[in-house]
Amino acid sequence: MARRSSADMRSRNLLASTQYSIDIIAAILLLTGQITTTGIFFVPEGFYLGATGPILGRVRSTGQSASASVILDVVDVLAGLLLIMNAVRVTGPYITSQRFFLVFSGPLFGIKEIVNVLEPDKGHASSSLGLRDYIRDTMVSRMPKSL
Repeated sequence: MARRSSADMRSRNLLASTQYSIDIIAAILLLTGQITTTGIFFVPEGFYLGATGPILGRVRSTGQSASASVILDVVDVLAGLLLIMNAVRVTGPYITSQRFFLVFSGPLFGIKEIVNVLEPDKGHASSSLGLRDYIRDTMVSRMPKSL
């Protein structure tokens, strides 16, 4: 019985690391401008954000004015930070004719039924949780005190 539990824990840690790695990659793509948020998908429970860009075969969205471009950049940074902090997750791709989006959401956006392998409150420690905590601590320590 203990042997099966150990194998289950290894599988869970592998899934958690993979899941969080996908979120980190999406955050890096958002923060480096390779993808940008380009749409909001509303559903009865809440909403999903969609992001696409040059790396996914589309042009990067930019605002028609300087202030619109700044707003798009702020949304990208906030979305990237939420992914890093595990407040939202990459939920999968959204594919339409001639478009490919990465879609992310979570309880913060009203979507509570997101499959979540990471469960820090249940003691499932893994390398991905350590990475997440390190990133959170680093970001919080560098954040201006006025926030």
